[in-house]
Amino acid sequence: MSNQLTRRGVSTGIGAALLSPALSAAPAFAQSGEPIKIGFSMAQTGSLAGAGQQALLGAQIWEEEINAKGGLLGRPVKLIYYDDQTKPENVPAIYTKLLEVDRVDLVIGPYGTNMVAPAIPAVMQKGKVFIGLFALDANSEFHYPKYFSMLPSGPTPRDPGQQSGPRADLLVSK
Repeated sequence: MSNQLTRRGVSTGIGAALLSPALSAAPAFAQSGEPIKIGFSMAQTGSLAGAGQQALLGAQIWEEEINAKGGLLGRPVKLIYYDDQTKPENVPAIYTKLLEVDRVDLVIGPYGTNMVAPAIPAVMQKGKVFIGLFALDANSEFHYPKYFSMLPSGPTPRDPGQQSGPRADLLVSK
């Protein structure tokens, strides 16, 4: 048996990593069949479109595969997303719409610090759990306890002594 790394496998892994941890701690719901709605903005145009398009593809593959296996908690998953056009000024209105009009069950952040930070106040007002994607210390001014960051540099990204990996030696003063 050959274990090959494929684009579909990586995209599926990204989608699963983004969405599964937040939902695994959710309380059990009745088998109503109504979808679990997951909302986010993602750059499909603008300077972050390349990364945003890949992240969206990963989430869509995850959604398709989870629904093919019966969904989560016996319910289908439905992704609701909008193009933020890589413009931070678009983000608060998108997250307000996701929470108030679309009434999503879970919100995931857009891609990057400049896009995640403007979403935090809208999410805080509704008291929802919020997972930021590749946002470097976006919660430093808000201190929102329900904010979680998916970032490979760890919980203290500004502290060079906390960095790890093969090039950590370049970040730490000697």
